[in-house]
Amino acid sequence: MLRMKFKALSLILSAGLALAACDADNSNDKQTNPDDNAKSEVNSGETNKSADVKSNEDANVAKDSDDNDMDDSNDAEKDDEGQSSSNSNTSSEQALALNDIKSTPDDIIKVLESQKNKGEITDIKFEKENNEWVYKISQNEGNQNVEYTYGMDSRKLMSTEEDNEKKTAINLDKAMNYDDIIKKAQDKVGPNAKVKEWTLETDDNVPVFKATLLDGTTEHEYNVDPFSGAVTEDK
Repeated sequence: MLRMKFKALSLILSAGLALAACDADNSNDKQTNPDDNAKSEVNSGETNKSADVKSNEDANVAKDSDDNDMDDSNDAEKDDEGQSSSNSNTSSEQALALNDIKSTPDDIIKVLESQKNKGEITDIKFEKENNEWVYKISQNEGNQNVEYTYGMDSRKLMSTEEDNEKKTAINLDKAMNYDDIIKKAQDKVGPNAKVKEWTLETDDNVPVFKATLLDGTTEHEYNVDPFSGAVTEDK
């Protein structure tokens, strides 16, 4: 009797161990990797997207690209417009209307002579230097050539520069009046032409008045014979 009870107990224990083993196997089969679950969800989302949704997304990407290209193009056009406007303003500031020229070469020569600086004039220049309109008058004095720079408005001496090489002198007594010479050049361009610079000098020992005029932003260069008034284009 005792042996039968022991045998029955053994059978019950064996059955319990078998059931526990089966539950463990089922639990392992059901456990999955979290990364696998995430991948499954992503793949499922991509699969479930309709063709219309994907088409709209592609269209939005293309539109964003086109919009960026258009913005870049507009920025480039604005830069070009700003540069053009800047160039126009710069050109305008570097030229002067005839009526705004406050001193003539004769006015500056009188100041030069009053300061006991007498000599034979070789060059006269009118230009903008360091943001100020100036006259530069060069003349032979003894064995050297001296250049004097005067402010157009102030008529004050600004600087003096000496050169040991003498130049060919110009007989101004026989030359035309300055106003007549500059207007000869202006007549070739138009009444609104402005003066950018001019020079009275000798070229191959021949006196010549060289003027650079601005009509808007277009430069014109002419040579005027200071004695006859003949005008030729400087090419």
